[in-house]
Amino acid sequence: MTDKLSAGEIRMIPLDRVDVLNPRQRNAKVFGDIVGNIKALGLKKPITVTPRTTDAGERFLLVCGEGRLTAFRNLGETEIPALAIDVSDEDAFLMSLAENIARRQCRPLEILGCSRISYGKQACRR
Repeated sequence: MTDKLSAGEIRMIPLDRVDVLNPRQRNAKVFGDIVGNIKALGLKKPITVTPRTTDAGERFLLVCGEGRLTAFRNLGETEIPALAIDVSDEDAFLMSLAENIARRQCRPLEILGCSRISYGKQACRR
């Protein structure tokens, strides 16, 4: 078996190899509830990542699950279950943004800021 994470595979990955594409501020009470639930019941849904090969080895861009990732770090864990998907950096960013907008109420300025980042990434490719 290879150490490389294949698309569609769920595997334990080191927390220190996960890079957050689209960091979010969290409500402290809601985040405390997430940590408490994971501590009491375990993780019910793996985070979603897209693997990237670097000179330092394999790393992962976080697509969905920043709250779960941060909760695992706060609980002193060193690894987390992750589902790998094979997408571009731009698609990973857009998927992360869409997941956040669908899951919670975002402030208009937050959505605008993310839209500007997304537009800037598209404009740079032209």
